[in-house]
Amino acid sequence: MSHETIIKAEDLKKDFDLGKSKYEALKGISLEIKSTDFAIIYGPSGCGKSTLLNTITGLEQPTSGRIMVRNNDIYKMSENDRSRFRASKFGIVFQQPLWVKAMDLVHNVAMPLLIDGEKEKRACTKAVDLLNDVGMIKYANHKLSELSGGQQQRAGIARALIHNPWILIADEPTGNLDTHSADEVMKLFQKLNVLHKRTIIMVTHNLIYLPLATKKIAMKDGLVSEGETEVNELVKNEYESVFGQEGE
Repeated sequence: MSHETIIKAEDLKKDFDLGKSKYEALKGISLEIKSTDFAIIYGPSGCGKSTLLNTITGLEQPTSGRIMVRNNDIYKMSENDRSRFRASKFGIVFQQPLWVKAMDLVHNVAMPLLIDGEKEKRACTKAVDLLNDVGMIKYANHKLSELSGGQQQRAGIARALIHNPWILIADEPTGNLDTHSADEVMKLFQKLNVLHKRTIIMVTHNLIYLPLATKKIAMKDGLVSEGETEVNELVKNEYESVFGQEGE
């Protein structure tokens, strides 16, 4: 895979109305993400990380600016076209996966294809292949209640890959997991990026995982930084103890 720019954000601004005042969630953000990147967006709560993710994926229309995804200006699309584009080109990994508890794991992973009208046998065959890729094949016929949080998250990654998307998006994917399970999920993301050539964009509070990133994006008060700038220094200062451990 070439090192092409897969996502380009240009002067993104996002305002929210709060009564008679406005809250600036994004303050003119510009950044590029390459197809080979494992990008980690980090920063304190309320700095705009999730808003930035939602804007990139087409869920949150910016007040101004634009998002290009492989030269597709997603906010020039109709809402329906943007929704279809998001479903096929982005795989979303949620902090807490949503499952149909009456179904076994393989049918839950196959669900997006089944909803699209794919035949059950073909959809489940692809789901089985993906469960094998994430190390969950032996649980294919288990109920979700029989799986740990870490196992469910790995299965959630398999489901996010079911449409073979260009980009994998993860918003605090380890937030509800114990340390061991979180480490396993992060190793899986690294494998998908390095071996399977998946573009990954992840938001996290846990800076222990920053060394896994090929691109580190610090966020503070609606601004981003990738270098040793004021924004990055402010974020580093807030997490001084973690950064100290990282350098040891």
